This record gives sequence, structure tokens and C-alpha cells, in this order.
Amino acid sequence: MMKILFLILSPLFLFAKMQIVTYFPLETHIIKKIAEKEIVPREITNRYLSEFRKLPSSEVSRLSNSKIYFHFGLDVEKEYENTLKERNPNLIVIDMSKGVDKLNTNTYIWIDPFAMRIVAKNIYEAFVEIDKKKKDFYKENYENFLDEIDDTFLKVKQKMSGSDVTTIYAFDDYWDNFANRFRLNIIKKEKKYLNIADISSTLEFTQNRNIKKLLFYRGMDYNIALSLSSNLNVEIIEDDIFGDQWQFNLLNLSQNLFK
Repeated sequence: MMKILFLILSPLFLFAKMQIVTYFPLETHIIKKIAEKEIVPREITNRYLSEFRKLPSSEVSRLSNSKIYFHFGLDVEKEYENTLKERNPNLIVIDMSKGVDKLNTNTYIWIDPFAMRIVAKNIYEAFVEIDKKKKDFYKENYENFLDEIDDTFLKVKQKMSGSDVTTIYAFDDYWDNFANRFRLNIIKKEKKYLNIADISSTLEFTQNRNIKKLLFYRGMDYNIALSLSSNLNVEIIEDDIFGDQWQFNLLNLSQNLFK
């Protein structure tokens, strides 16, 4: 009897929770820092993709039935916003990057702890506005998350303190906000193999500026990174800024850069 009652009540219990939609798991992870189990999250993709992909009608219906769509303001996320709003005009859309001073309009802001404090505030205020009865609950989680963000910032600074790394190579602009916050110089490299004629001058440039690290996004052509690393005698740092765990990602990046 109890089992039957549980099966009957379970859907009602889930329905009572706030249903939200995000673009990819990292956003869900961050939102849960404040909302915890008060939400039922749905994700458009289980892995960040920069290209918009048309969703089946059934998937659009499932996702647009949510209460809130949280996103970071990335171009691809805005395209999905249009799709979901077309199906559900009442869908609340929260741009978690609102109020962040984006470096050269760079939208990969979660890699900057200072920007993350604003993100946390945007999430907190959204939940309090919609679910006022649980304000104290959200506030406590919000303040705990701010402590985690500050602690992460200090840990990165500590890792930097004993390092002579001030300039790095990178294949993409994913790390610009991180570099700006922690006063690193990033030199962008094209995703191509070095010509024999370029090796000597590039090697001299690398040595003169004491460049020892090469950052590239996990999933790109590893052979290009390996070729550059071999010719310039720099260490390859394979980073995934879109990974699910925000704090772990940032500390892992700093550990690899400043060890």
C-alpha cells in the first residue's frame, strides 16, 4: 500500500518543484549551488556545442514547459531562447551574465571569480523574485556560494604566488577573462602547423618572453598542439572550461598553469 501511495505521490512531488532549463550541465551545476533540490533541471545538450542544432518538436515542447531558462548569454543560447519562447511566451529568461563587464564582449565569464559573484547574485535574485517564501533558504545558499567563489579566487592567487608564468600561448579566446583577472598575458596562436621558416623566429620569441605553457580546448586537434609544443618546447595544457564542475575546473587550470 505504501509503495502504491509513493508511486502516486512521486509525480506530484516532482511537479511541485520548479522546473528550469539550461543549455549545458555547467549552468545546472552553478544554479544548484543556490537552488539545490528545489528545482528539476532540464538541459538542451549534455555537452557544450557552439553551433545551434534544430531540436525535434517533442524536445522543444518538453524544454519550453519549464518555468525559467537560465543561460550565460552565449550566441547559441540566445538562438535556443527564441525557439523556446516561440513555443512558450511565458517562459522566464534569465541571462546570468547581466551586469558583468565583459572583456571585449567575451562571454566566457564563469572563468573569472569576480564575474561569478555577479552570476550568483543574478541567480539568487531570480529565485527570490519567483519563490519569495523560500528567500531565507536561497539567501543562505547564495552566501555560502559567495564564500566558495572567494575561496577559489584566493586559492588561484596562492598557486600563482610561487610561479614565474606570466605569459602563455592559447588557441582560443576561452581564457581571456581568466587572464585579465589574474594579470596574465595571452598570445593567440592559429590552429595550424608551423612552417619550417617560422620555427626559428617563433622559438626565439617564445624564449625571450619565457613562455612555457600552451592552452587548448579539450576536443580540438591534439596533433597541432603537440607539434607546436615539440617545436617550441612548451607544455601542453588541455583544459575544458565547459566541464560540469565550476570550482574544480578553475583550480585544475591554475594547478596546471602555475605548477
